[in-house]
Amino acid sequence: MKIRSLIILLSLFALALSGISFFGGPVTYVFFWLVVLVPLFCLLYIVFVISSLKIYQRSDGRTMVCGTPSDFYITLNNESIFSFSSIRIKMYSSFSSVTGLDETAVYELAPHSSLTRRTTLVCRYRGEYLVGIKEINVSDPLNLFSITRRIREPLSVIVAPAMIRLETLRSGDDLPDADRDSLTGRTQKDIPVREYVPGDDARLINHRASALMQKPMVRELTGVEGSRIVIVMDPERCAETTEKYLPVENRLIESTLALAMYYMHRSIPTDVIYGTDHMVNMPVTDHGEYEQLYEAMKGYIFRDKGTRIKLLDELCISGLAADCRMLIFILYDLDEATGALIEKANVSRAPVRIYLAGASPSEPVSDTLSGIMKIIPVGTVSPAEDVL
Repeated sequence: MKIRSLIILLSLFALALSGISFFGGPVTYVFFWLVVLVPLFCLLYIVFVISSLKIYQRSDGRTMVCGTPSDFYITLNNESIFSFSSIRIKMYSSFSSVTGLDETAVYELAPHSSLTRRTTLVCRYRGEYLVGIKEINVSDPLNLFSITRRIREPLSVIVAPAMIRLETLRSGDDLPDADRDSLTGRTQKDIPVREYVPGDDARLINHRASALMQKPMVRELTGVEGSRIVIVMDPERCAETTEKYLPVENRLIESTLALAMYYMHRSIPTDVIYGTDHMVNMPVTDHGEYEQLYEAMKGYIFRDKGTRIKLLDELCISGLAADCRMLIFILYDLDEATGALIEKANVSRAPVRIYLAGASPSEPVSDTLSGIMKIIPVGTVSPAEDVL
């Protein structure tokens, strides 16, 4: 109830009580019961409208693509014999936006009538969340009371990550043009190996060759740069609330997909590494393998604290980063433990590029690592094309 309406009602109620106490008579009693019953009927009216109003929402399918507009329809339906007045609707706005709808508009529905609005829905982040109408606000005809209530059947959608094609990298390619042709076609099998001897770095063990030879085999460091780009995506959830972690997770995934596509179109073999209950390595050399990576990222679930350290430990043990052309890490932040494991995994001293989704591009980031590396804060607000 508005303060002004409350003051008026209390004043009328006090006046009615005074009339009964000092004057009596039927007029004062009629006035008293009007003061009591009219607000009660207004409240009952609002309760009736809220319980009787039918709200229908639909979009072009339950699955959407991040950043892609989709037609969205809203219908308010009055099936009763009474008119519904002063209805306002409020939309979910944290993760999506609806254009073509004025939230300040007040709707009225005649008996047995409906109202349909065609709008456009744009979802900002990958994931599954609620969109469309969040709450309805109903006032009585005398505007004495106003009640807001969440709708009973909100609309949930599944949003797939956007496919972003990068023509250039603002952070610098770090791959000279003369090297690109020589990188194409060089594969794991071309790497020279020899039998392990005590004192060799365990991170250089070639597990595939060791399995074939039935004895430990290590890679030889010949000074020739490796053929692959290795992209490691942070598997850890950065926060507990959806409002905080969803934008960061969306930037992690869209950055991983965009960089994998960038190198695929340049015929540069790329390995994308992420964590589940174990380390997953997905090579991306053609459109078919990229589609497999995209499907994996659509439903990827980020893990608990400690998963990142576990993933980097497995990366060091596997030796997958020992012969790469460049190491790319897409993280939400960078700490000393993570930096130490990155240095440990980078046996061949390849260039290291670290994208930080938890830091805005204008925010200075301290360089906690030594050697050949670049830290690039990308944040969650600017379009990926502007920061990658």
